[in-house]
Amino acid sequence: MRSPRSWLRTVAWRCYLRQAVRVEAPDELVAERCDRARPDWRTPLEAAELSEQQRRVLGLLFRLPVRQRAVMAWHLDGFSTKEIAEAMGTREDAVRQNLVRARHTLREHLCPDTQSRGQS
Repeated sequence: MRSPRSWLRTVAWRCYLRQAVRVEAPDELVAERCDRARPDWRTPLEAAELSEQQRRVLGLLFRLPVRQRAVMAWHLDGFSTKEIAEAMGTREDAVRQNLVRARHTLREHLCPDTQSRGQS
């Protein structure tokens, strides 16, 4: 195994896709289902240590469309757009576009004042 991190992320992505295909629901419904069924991966100490901002960011990440969320997760794990595209079976420009859209959505919700100033 050349890259254990990449292998693990790929396995998780494929498991998620199998689950999503079985549900046969749009991204929004799958995201809602995941929010309800998501196990609490944190220890009680970690849960207490999460700041309000961290909770807000995690909540926003879970609201992103599935592809944007997956691409952002790969990106945050340090993978290049080329590596992400290969692992997800898509084109590199599609990965970049999903990153742009995800960042825009997150920025819009986390820094609403910046958006209104930029449009003036």
